[in-house]
Amino acid sequence: MMDQGQLQNIWGQCDKPVFVFQWEEGECRMVYRNQLALQACPDGTSQLELIKEAMCAPPEENTALFCHVEERVCAPVIFGWGAYNICMLYDVTIQYQENRRMVDEAEMASQAKTSFLSEMSHDIRTPMGAIIGMTDIALMQKEMPGKVRECLDKIKTASGHMMSLLNEVLDMSRIESGKILLQPEPADIADLLHEILIVARPQADAGKLHFRLEMGSMDQERILVDGVRWKQICINLLSNAIKFTPAGGEVELYLDMADLGQENRVLMTLRVRDTGMGMSPEFMRKLFTPFEREEKSTVNKIQGTGLGMAITKNLVELMGGTIQVDSTPGEGTCFTLEIPFDVAENAQDTYRKALAGRRVLALVPDGGQGRQIKSMLEKLDMEGDLATDALGVVSCLNEALLKGEEYYAFLTADRVPGLDVMQFLPDVRRRMGAQFPILLLSESDWNQVEYLYTRCGVDDFIPLPLFLSRLSGSLYAFTEEGKREKEQTDTGSQWNFSSKRLLLVEDNEINREIEQEILHLCGIQITMAEDGQQAVDRFRESPLFFYDIILMDIQMPVMNGLEASRAIRDMNREDAQSVPIVAMTANAFVEDVKNSLDAGMNAHLPKPFDIEQVFSTMGMFLERGHV
Repeated sequence: MMDQGQLQNIWGQCDKPVFVFQWEEGECRMVYRNQLALQACPDGTSQLELIKEAMCAPPEENTALFCHVEERVCAPVIFGWGAYNICMLYDVTIQYQENRRMVDEAEMASQAKTSFLSEMSHDIRTPMGAIIGMTDIALMQKEMPGKVRECLDKIKTASGHMMSLLNEVLDMSRIESGKILLQPEPADIADLLHEILIVARPQADAGKLHFRLEMGSMDQERILVDGVRWKQICINLLSNAIKFTPAGGEVELYLDMADLGQENRVLMTLRVRDTGMGMSPEFMRKLFTPFEREEKSTVNKIQGTGLGMAITKNLVELMGGTIQVDSTPGEGTCFTLEIPFDVAENAQDTYRKALAGRRVLALVPDGGQGRQIKSMLEKLDMEGDLATDALGVVSCLNEALLKGEEYYAFLTADRVPGLDVMQFLPDVRRRMGAQFPILLLSESDWNQVEYLYTRCGVDDFIPLPLFLSRLSGSLYAFTEEGKREKEQTDTGSQWNFSSKRLLLVEDNEINREIEQEILHLCGIQITMAEDGQQAVDRFRESPLFFYDIILMDIQMPVMNGLEASRAIRDMNREDAQSVPIVAMTANAFVEDVKNSLDAGMNAHLPKPFDIEQVFSTMGMFLERGHV
């Protein structure tokens, strides 16, 4: 080993600070440092401790650090030298300052972009809200020429598309800034999937495509999920598959829910496959980059922002999942998603208790579907008999009559080979009586066939694919317990605030007209204010507890909604702290919601106006008016 003199002869004249370390008995200790190293990192300084820490770290950790030595920034270069390890400090002050400047500029640019998009969101949402609101009001009119209604429907569709494009831009901005938050809530996969199919199937039919749904295992059906974001992911994938698949092609959706082997955890596998035009390997490398679109003559005519896939990938990863894509030009594309979810509590125990022991008769020509129905009935502690044709149904009914047994309900497919179901159902109804539940199993849109089937005796509709939650919920609805709950729900859904007073604060004349027109549907008494100062004056001059709720716009002249809310909360009167103040604004960013709550507001509603969302929010604060 070398002594201090030998090390000094070799490293003493080096124009860089040099530290020499040696491993002895499993410990790394410093055996030499030249004069520049002594000046840069004297004993007891934090810089020296950082260097020792870097030298002692295992090689696989690749510890990186910068040493701030007075006004300079140094980076260590570590290498082996025989039995020693050498650490040499290089002055990287200029590079560090340049990188710091670039980072600062990037952060400023990001903040400027976020601010711009927030302003753009408000400026675009405000007129879009007027267009959508006025269109909704016009469509509510009973007597209207067919051509006018057709034009209004197209205006509503086009404005909805415009809002979706705007939301994609805002979503991408939120994701990039890390400000998008998930809001997991208990939800049934059956309900979420049904809402997806309502959108996807008509699109596929319009494109003359063959749409197919395949179901894997359904170990759990109720999960904690941000339903809005989950549907956004699915619709993005399916819309792309439909848009980029020519007529006559296929689009397939596969869904599987498998237990993870952990308590209350499930893994969702979602696959969207198409036989469309596919993607080139070059484009697949930048598929998830914002604003990227493949340059092809067949693609350029298809509308889109190039943001859908970037948003989808970020949302999947935000949920803790993964997304993979396989594609071959001219043959098609397949996206596979795997996302873990927590299991939510469900109502199966309540349903099972009310349905246990009851017998159901099912007319199902598909043997696989029949076995599925029988398995689900067994999980509900129910009994089931299967028939594949009309003769089988009659035989089961006759046998039950001879044995003195009763069927609780009758399930029937809408398509049975060799049988006109709509002609057969009235016979079942006459035989079983007016109170006997008859439920239809179908993939059809219920709104399109409801009139025909209800006239044939059908009481309810269960959409396919069949889920245990849907089957049990539909059967439970005809029990005494289910009927009582339905009466309570039906009564509760009628919003009546006729005994309440509302202070509506809105500076835009068209928005005021729309909001008043819609709010009058719930019968509430409205007082108007055109800016924040007027709202403060109206509240100050009113008797105590005169107003039951305040709907407050944010961006207004004279005094904005945040300032007005703070002024009301600061008033020295009993109702100033208790009156509910709800922001109703085109400001839709996460920070806008936080600003509203920080100003003393109780809730934040984005524009354009969503009638049910507004009424349900009002109902939260006006419970006695929700009858």
